[in-house]
Amino acid sequence: MWKIEYNKNKEKEYKLACRRCDGETHHKVLHSVHVHESEKEVDVWSDYEIVCCQGCKEVSFRMQSACSEDVFVDPETGEMAFVEDIELYPSRIAGRKQVRDMYLLPNEVLKIYKETHGALCARFNILTGIGIRALVESVCIEKNTQGINLENKIDDLVNKGVLTQDGADTLHSTRLMGNKSAHEIIAASEEELDIAMDIVENLVKNVYIIPQKSKRLKAKTKVEK
Repeated sequence: MWKIEYNKNKEKEYKLACRRCDGETHHKVLHSVHVHESEKEVDVWSDYEIVCCQGCKEVSFRMQSACSEDVFVDPETGEMAFVEDIELYPSRIAGRKQVRDMYLLPNEVLKIYKETHGALCARFNILTGIGIRALVESVCIEKNTQGINLENKIDDLVNKGVLTQDGADTLHSTRLMGNKSAHEIIAASEEELDIAMDIVENLVKNVYIIPQKSKRLKAKTKVEK
């Protein structure tokens, strides 16, 4: 059996992450399609919804699905409930905006940063770990560091005056985490990835964005004098 209902959830509201507001906000359903599939006593329900943030009015997409075979005991009510799978597009996490002024990053660094940020927001944990390691390596390549491996190249960032020793020590922790993702196919936890992403975002800001903005400020000050 296949049954479709249009706008069953229209005007319904959810609290969802908004990439523009950079937090969780109320989203209203503008249009929805509800699909019910049933075969051999197995039911699958899917909702496809166009939603609008009630703060900034950004429009995005929400999909929710559940299957009669996937159930759990609700710890609050003690009753059986369906496991619901919810996806948002574009993928996002509340409080995890892309770096401001990222257009100041070199092209290859920017490309890897955007892909890694997208993987993090989609919670592709292994790919995120690999991406964080690749992002560090892309900075080392752009700065023409020397060394037979990434560990040596990070240390050379200190020799070149790009990083302090403390900064390099911190960066080594992201390297080790990325190695586990890339070579051992071990996913880091979401908390570890969030911390590692904070570290590499701080890296690209300090290496590229802040120095360029500082140059612009100095140039503007000279003109005004």
